[in-house]
Amino acid sequence: MSTEKPKQQLSVNFAINVAGAIAPIVIALVTVPILVRHIGDARYGVMSIVWVLLGYLGFLDLGLSRASTNALSRLPFSATQERSEIVATSFILNMALASLGAVLLYFAGNFLLLTVFTVPPELEAEIATALPFIACLLPLALISGFSIGILESRERFLLANGLQIGGMIVGQVVPVLCAILISPDLSVIIPAAALSRAASVVVATLIALYTEQGFRFDRFRFAKVRSLMNYGGWITLSSIILPVLNTLDQIIIGKTLGVSAVTYYSVPMNLVMRSQVFTSSLARTLFPRLSSLPRAEAIAISERAMMVSGILYAGLCAAGIFLMRPFLDLWMGPSFTAIAGTVAVVLLMGSWPNALTFAPFTLLQGQGRPDMTAKIHVAQMVPYVLLLVLLTHQFGILGAAIAFLCRGYADCSLLILFSHMPRRIFRALFPSAVLVVAAGVLQFALAGSTPALFLAACVSMVIAIVLLRLQEREVFNQTLAVAMGAWNRRRSAGSAVPVTSPSIVGRTFPPAVGAPQTVENQGA
Repeated sequence: MSTEKPKQQLSVNFAINVAGAIAPIVIALVTVPILVRHIGDARYGVMSIVWVLLGYLGFLDLGLSRASTNALSRLPFSATQERSEIVATSFILNMALASLGAVLLYFAGNFLLLTVFTVPPELEAEIATALPFIACLLPLALISGFSIGILESRERFLLANGLQIGGMIVGQVVPVLCAILISPDLSVIIPAAALSRAASVVVATLIALYTEQGFRFDRFRFAKVRSLMNYGGWITLSSIILPVLNTLDQIIIGKTLGVSAVTYYSVPMNLVMRSQVFTSSLARTLFPRLSSLPRAEAIAISERAMMVSGILYAGLCAAGIFLMRPFLDLWMGPSFTAIAGTVAVVLLMGSWPNALTFAPFTLLQGQGRPDMTAKIHVAQMVPYVLLLVLLTHQFGILGAAIAFLCRGYADCSLLILFSHMPRRIFRALFPSAVLVVAAGVLQFALAGSTPALFLAACVSMVIAIVLLRLQEREVFNQTLAVAMGAWNRRRSAGSAVPVTSPSIVGRTFPPAVGAPQTVENQGA
């Protein structure tokens, strides 16, 4: 493993990734209500199913993006020849697989959207017209993942996030403008989304290839194909199973209750998943480093990351549970909240264990054990499907949310056990779990009183801070030192006296060990 690569502080990369993850949330908060209002529940439900299909066929990446990031992270910048061989091999394979994926998505979309799901007859012609553009979305997703992976292997997170945010703005705003100014038909909205996405992907790919100065197409190597596939094969299996596990609820709801019901589930689900920006950003930050750290050091960093994020995210989830109904009232309207409010609360309760899987998941894949994550996902498949079908038929979309919550705890527990993280982490995370569950129960008693809900949300955050102080005192003290230092510098207006030691603050996050000497969808 190379020691030649200079690395930015993990705390800096983490902050960049958090900002990059929050920006799409702000964009979605503005654009989704406008889009739903102009195109209707049924059309938005169809679009949600299209995104689900894209997730299913993401396995055609064959794990190449993740494998390439892992391989490139281990190489110094000066290894131009070897880096170029990896990039050229991965790029050519991605282009071939993207073409195959477009064909599969076209026929799969045609069969599912026009045959399997209950689609209003008036939308069938719109879907048929939009299908070629739907098929183009998968190749764009594969090439985008490849490009961002190159930048992340160099820890160019600022550039990678800038490109992703720009693509997100274009991809969200253009369809909304088309719905308002031209037509709400899917035959207009989906082509607009595909074409705008294509423009942003081309720009990102050109920039990523430019950063690899030695890139040449003639450096495709069959030996690299075997090397990448050895790692990517298990990533592929996870890429097949994990999107099914993550989106099967919406498929079953669409089949059982109709596409309109999908909207009342997918909107809060998307909102809840967006709340995981901190844990997902930390996973994205850690993966290049964990790919080359010694096992003991990687476990120590992962354990500390899981503890800190578990406590803080529990406070965020608890506060979100109390504020979910008032927020949905303002955002989507009382009629929407009447149907989706309880569902959103249960989904947010299940989001806490689901978010914590980032630490053992990234640890296993970074340390070269993607086979273990794939096997865990396979083991969950049959029990989850049975539970999901049973609860959805019995309780509707609320039953699907309960199934999601149960799977979150099972998945997190299995990943911790098989990643060989210390068992003490279960005991340490128990108070945070209690905080989330208590908020879910108490919010029913406080429903209808917005001031009481707001006060409970504030108390939840205070409890999380107290837990951080009690369980992770070092992190708490360092965070407080940074905050006090920033406040003192602001008051002193340019004082040159440092308040905190740069060898401690921002050295690495989590600060369980010294700064590493060497160095993601994609989660699904």
